[in-house]
This record gives sequence, structure tokens and C-alpha cells, in this order.
Amino acid sequence: MTLEGYSEETVRLVGYGREDCSDLHSWGPGVRAFYIIHYVIRGAGFLECGGKRFRIAAGESFLLYPYTELFYYPDPEDPWEYTWADFTGKEIGRFLSRTGFSFSWPVAPVIGAEDILPLFDRLGRLDFLSRGKGEANGLLLAILGVYGDIFPAPQVPARKEDDRLSTALLLIQGNYHKADFNVERLCTAMHVNRVTLYRLFSGKLGVSPNGYISHYRLEQGKKLLEMGFSVKNTALSCGFSDPFYFSRAFKAYTGMAPAAYKAEPPQIS
Repeated sequence: MTLEGYSEETVRLVGYGREDCSDLHSWGPGVRAFYIIHYVIRGAGFLECGGKRFRIAAGESFLLYPYTELFYYPDPEDPWEYTWADFTGKEIGRFLSRTGFSFSWPVAPVIGAEDILPLFDRLGRLDFLSRGKGEANGLLLAILGVYGDIFPAPQVPARKEDDRLSTALLLIQGNYHKADFNVERLCTAMHVNRVTLYRLFSGKLGVSPNGYISHYRLEQGKKLLEMGFSVKNTALSCGFSDPFYFSRAFKAYTGMAPAAYKAEPPQIS
């Protein structure tokens, strides 16, 4: 497959390897066609690119950018061993933008081997050019995800209240289908009290936490009814253990009984 063929992929693993440089093996100066991520397993070495020289030691990583002149080599006093993956794809820039890597600083701080080395090792056991290419690309995304989590791109710090609200909404989206999920459980999961949660929701959304949970459940109920699900299945899927109670709540919320709504949902003009 040509380079152009690879670039048409969203994300594509091109190569994988592991190198023990006890023999002082080096690469460059030269240019590579793909992105290459290296994780240093032991020892240390040097990377020269962009007019800079970086010393990189065990647990650290470095990213090589396509069509950039570079030279990397082991520290003769403590030659490194590293594992690496070549990759490309039209969405790679977006994934890398979530990490702290940049052309001016292509080195990541120490990441524990237990957090990332098993992913690289799994790549080495795959036939990623044929049967294993789907899993290989998934592992590549997982590797980039680890860097995004542990070495994220610098951002303007979010306000504490915004972080809390995002967490609360995510918890509601993931748990609204459970009949026993309520404000008390939401407070427990977030380690906050009811007063704090109430102030957060009323201040940001103009509604109480309980009101938001009810609203979210009933909005999901509308979607399921529009998709043709039965009233009973819809009720249970939205956290209502009693379909009759769901019907009363749904009619109070929409002005229509669930069965009538399912038969003829209102048209949005």
C-alpha cells in the first residue's frame, strides 16, 4: 500500500518494533515519512531535531514528526532500549492535539511501564498488516489515549463548578436507566452534599438536580417511544420501575399519554 493509501485512513499503524541499543545503534541524521512514538524501556539516549538536543531516559517517550530531519542515538554510558510504533492517518493530528507533544517539545515525561508497555507488547504479537489490523489500530489509539490522559495538552484551567457540572451530567447520562438512581446517589458518587449540588444545578441550569434527572428521563422516554418501543420497555429503560407511574409523569410532562405519543408523536415544525 502506498503512502497516499495510508493517509486515507483515519488512523493506521504502519510499523512496530523493539530495539536494544547496547551495540550503540543509532538512526539518522535523516527524515521519516510517518509519525513514530518511542517509549524508552531502560537506559537513556539523545534526540536531535528542530535545532535542539534532548536527553531521554527510561520511562520517558519521544515523538518523531513526518518529514523532519532528526538524529537519535543511545547514551554510550547507559545505552537505551526502546519500543516504537510508526503510524499515520488523516485524524492523527486531532488525536495528538490532546497530548502535550509538540514540534518544539516532542518529549513526554515518565510514564510507568505497567501503564503503557503491555499495549506496545501486544502490538508485537499481532499480524497488523492483515488479520490483526483492526486490533492494532485500536491499540494505537489506546496508546495515544494513555499519553492524552497522563501527558495532556496544556489548557486554560476549567472552573471548578464547570468540572463538577460536567461530571454530574455524565453520571446522570450513565445511570438514569437505574430505578434506584436519585439525587442522593448522585451526591455520593460526586462526594458532595445536597445543598452544594442544588446550588450547582440551580446556578448553572436554573433547575434542581431532581428536576433535571426527571427531565432527562422523560426526554429519553420520548425518544424511545418515537423509535417504536413499548410503553413498558420505555418506562423500564428510563428508570421507572412502575409503568403506570411513568405514564402519569409522562402525561404531566408532555400533555399526552405515552401510548398516544407513540402512536402520533408531535411534529416539530
